[in-house]
Amino acid sequence: MKLIKVSLSILFLVGLIYLLVPGPNSITQLPQLPNSLKSKEPGDTFQNPNNSAYFSKYYRSFVTSYYKSAFEKLNGFNNFLPSVKLNHPPEEAFQYIRDQQQSTYLEEFLYPFRDSLYVNGYEPYNQKGKPFYPGINRIIVNGKYFDTKTTLRLYHSKEQNRVIVYILMWVGILALLKLSKKAIQSK
Repeated sequence: MKLIKVSLSILFLVGLIYLLVPGPNSITQLPQLPNSLKSKEPGDTFQNPNNSAYFSKYYRSFVTSYYKSAFEKLNGFNNFLPSVKLNHPPEEAFQYIRDQQQSTYLEEFLYPFRDSLYVNGYEPYNQKGKPFYPGINRIIVNGKYFDTKTTLRLYHSKEQNRVIVYILMWVGILALLKLSKKAIQSK
């Protein structure tokens, strides 16, 4: 029984440390996509403070691996603890990024009980120059053509909120264990 209590105490402390490691609290902490033009379109700047968007020549594989790596470094875990990757249907971009968001892919990188980074990509043409849909227009900004637009959205959680939820979770787990023990003993 003592071994179980020690193990649970260590597990609790490791979880607490995980929650208290500082991470990004603003989209401005994430690096700009290399060789890209930062978007100044409505909805990509001050209207949505945790959004940032870039026009570039980079497609999904490069963009998602670039921001996955940047997000993990900013959270202090690097390759030690990789983030969880979730693919969402592009139609959900209006929920997670902003209303009227153009999208061909939407990926989320997250650390449970911590932060989430959504990476939305709009690629009207594939890498061979063929349009994905008939009648789709190329991306033109200031007279220059771009292959893709990447929009980022960071959802940051405050450390005190993480700790409160974590402690309440442990209280619930311990209460269930105690209740289970009573139920087993009463049989």
